[in-house]
Amino acid sequence: MTHSSFLAPLSEELGILHCHGADAEKFLQGQFSNDLTSLPSPGGQWSSYSTAKGRMIANFYLLRDDDGFWLLLSRDLTETVAERLRKFRLMAKVDIEDAGTTHALLALWGAGATEVLGNPGGEDVPATPHAVSVRNGARIVRLPWPEPSFLILASGDDIASWGEQLRARGAHEATGADWRLGSIRAGIAFINAATTEQVIPQELNLEVLGGISFTKGCYPGQEIVARSHYLGRLKNQCYRLRAHAPLAPGRAIFSAAMGEQSIGLVIQAAAVGDGSFEALAVVRAEDAEHSTLGLEAQGQVPLEKLELPYSLPLQKAAEAN
Repeated sequence: MTHSSFLAPLSEELGILHCHGADAEKFLQGQFSNDLTSLPSPGGQWSSYSTAKGRMIANFYLLRDDDGFWLLLSRDLTETVAERLRKFRLMAKVDIEDAGTTHALLALWGAGATEVLGNPGGEDVPATPHAVSVRNGARIVRLPWPEPSFLILASGDDIASWGEQLRARGAHEATGADWRLGSIRAGIAFINAATTEQVIPQELNLEVLGGISFTKGCYPGQEIVARSHYLGRLKNQCYRLRAHAPLAPGRAIFSAAMGEQSIGLVIQAAAVGDGSFEALAVVRAEDAEHSTLGLEAQGQVPLEKLELPYSLPLQKAAEAN
């Protein structure tokens, strides 16, 4: 091994919902922000589930295979989303199950991840973002991170075997919190119980990440999402921030320009080894671009804005002008 790779169980980070049945595609197509009908099997995409007012109940990674659809979402929202989907399925032939008791997730990432995942038998490793391969009882999806990153979904028995194999091939032990920090640096945050129904999909940069279809049929919140897109009414965006103080989902953010009025909130956060914290936060773009941000209205705890691995819509618009 010439490059490092890291392996972490995600049981404390992400829950797993399994949706399957004769009407699963049709039913879920009418609930989520992305277009399931264009998703190959196997394949993956970002998506979200919103209220009628466009506020995200949850966002998630959606994986499709011959067994149906798998939603990978914040663990503390698994039952909330399952109950809401069951409420609206009516006569649709679709089963919605919490698969966290039978299946598990591993994350593998780092410059050497592709080498570690390479199979002596010759099976392909997913080479492009959202590509999925199925082998040895597992579904392997490549995430759109700047560095190679994979999620491995398998049954409890199979996931243990996968962990042993990957560690034997040189993957270093890591934690779910380590993976969360990597996800933050990739510009990808998951709504959780502290931030549910607080922001619309575009404010979490889901449009940039390909998690919204503007050509599919109706779904809850579509009118709000479409209006923000076509009328250019988006005022908030998701930024990567750093502070030398604890950050947690739901914590308010302030700016020097707005004083006591909060202008954003933390969506996801993780500790860094040097004692600082990094976060993805939805913030009013005008303040993020032109004012000083902080955790307190008086500015005693400043927030530093860090780069994302992609450009934001409002930044592109400003550059075009």
